[in-house]
Amino acid sequence: MIGFLIALGNAASGSLFVPPAHLPSRAEAQSAVVRCGLPAKSVSVLFDRGMDEDVIWVSRPSGALTGPALRCIARASLQTTYYVYFRDHALQARYDKLYFGLENAADVARGRDWLRAHNHLVGLPLPRKGAPLSNYAQAVEAFCGVKQGTLLAATDEHFITFTKEGLGQITQHGLEHAAANEAQFECVMSATSAADLKSRGIGFGLVTHPSEAPH
Repeated sequence: MIGFLIALGNAASGSLFVPPAHLPSRAEAQSAVVRCGLPAKSVSVLFDRGMDEDVIWVSRPSGALTGPALRCIARASLQTTYYVYFRDHALQARYDKLYFGLENAADVARGRDWLRAHNHLVGLPLPRKGAPLSNYAQAVEAFCGVKQGTLLAATDEHFITFTKEGLGQITQHGLEHAAANEAQFECVMSATSAADLKSRGIGFGLVTHPSEAPH
């Protein structure tokens, strides 16, 4: 059940998030970024009220950060789960491109690894160009043993979300009346991640209203 709720909580970002076995401390996360070649005094960990979690801030570097250094920082962020922000907006833009590329690649790899470990990689459904996206959503449900049309819905030809009823309700006894059990939900998250939807221009996650789906 815990794994189900973790995956559900991160579905809004379209990321198959797998928390590390040991959640790094502030000092460990800071050290991981410093090891990428930054002065310790330029890296600080602050609590972000908007995100309701600790994040890492990097002050303006005295010299230009190289691509390998930014890639190292992005990997440190993914490994520690601490987001990294730069005071320099231009540097932030360079970093974001690297970070989100690595994050997506990691999601694709984790999705395929999960399916492979469960002997379920063969027959992985993929979106078909020209076919309604709803067809792909139903194919994923069928692939994972979920009744078609009960968990996933295509809001348009560029975004897939969850049906309100399919997610069930969180009660004192846990998650109830969901269209998929924990293994099926993990399969859906893994299958959509392994399909690399982002590279196909397709978004996947939670939305409050269909009209708010990002493109």
